[in-house]
Amino acid sequence: MKKEINTKNKDFLTTLFKEYYFKNLGLLNPPIQMPNREFGFMTFDGKVIRHLSFSKLGSLKAYIIQNVPSDIFCSNAYYQFPTFPINEKGWKGADMIFDIDLNDLLLSCQKEHTFYICSNCNVVSRDYINQCYKCHNTTILKNTIPCFRCITSLKKETKNLIEFLKKDFGIQEKNLEVSFSGNTGFHVVVCQDNYMLLDSKSRSDVAGYLMGRNLTPESFGVRNDKGGYRIKIPLSGFSYGWRKRIVQRMKIPVSSDHLNKFIKKIGGYPSFKNEIDKIASEIGVKIDPQVTTDIHRIFRMVGSLNGKSGLSKTICYDLDKFDPMTDSCFFENDKSVDISINIPLKFHIKGKKYVLDKSISSVPVSVAVFLISKRLANVANYSS
Repeated sequence: MKKEINTKNKDFLTTLFKEYYFKNLGLLNPPIQMPNREFGFMTFDGKVIRHLSFSKLGSLKAYIIQNVPSDIFCSNAYYQFPTFPINEKGWKGADMIFDIDLNDLLLSCQKEHTFYICSNCNVVSRDYINQCYKCHNTTILKNTIPCFRCITSLKKETKNLIEFLKKDFGIQEKNLEVSFSGNTGFHVVVCQDNYMLLDSKSRSDVAGYLMGRNLTPESFGVRNDKGGYRIKIPLSGFSYGWRKRIVQRMKIPVSSDHLNKFIKKIGGYPSFKNEIDKIASEIGVKIDPQVTTDIHRIFRMVGSLNGKSGLSKTICYDLDKFDPMTDSCFFENDKSVDISINIPLKFHIKGKKYVLDKSISSVPVSVAVFLISKRLANVANYSS
């Protein structure tokens, strides 16, 4: 949850966000069937405004320039009446969306660049805290600055998802839209009509399959039988999907004899089940299933700024070459701002490494927006 920031920081970010939208309104990517979408906005005061509708892109742009939100969202769903209460909107379908976020990858390096921030007084700690040691506030925000390893891992997981969708679901790559979220993740949207009408349960099944949940030995023709097991190879064999991935990882030639020898060697039916679970956990896609399942979700709009980082949500046309800390940063490097650092930091942005101590530092506008959005610094002196 985002909490209200102090007035000086809010004024600074409002000025810079407004400047971004003045200069880059063309980067806003309106969704298809725009009049049937619900729009939502978050303010720099932490308030959420929902159930709005715009029939034309010009009206949306005018609203943004006039109100300067910290975040802009539109629904994944198509509605007959997008401004009505949720149970009266008249749901007509929804895009199927997948969210790959750094928090779900559980990388060992995250501890080095994850920070816990008091929402009241902005005290920052590298160690997890559930209460501020200065003001005793119990609302603690978690923020991360992705490192090179984080970004590489996020890209790898995004590619893993794309391969599953292409090979197991037959979705063509041209029908997949990949974008950087503007903070610590990537979004993949399926732009294919036959997925639009799937209900929440069906989307949950898709997410469960991608994550490798609830795979059983029975799926591989191995049945529990009076304390032992028996094998009957499925008619469809092991030529595709999870069956193919599992037997390839186990390095088992596809036959009843080889499968039987392997199961005996590792200790029988329960051990085979454990081995399947282990492999599924390793190679299943690390997605947030709630995002995929939710058919009424408002989702960050492409081309809009992420209020948690000041970076833009950006479509990735070439994932390998895409550098989120450069390609999604649209603020200047030729103008400086004095900021006070809340904790010593090391990070890269726009191709340059920064090592900042806990003191007043003069940094480019791009760095100031990034750190202030992440609650890791405060503006000390700035004239627009």
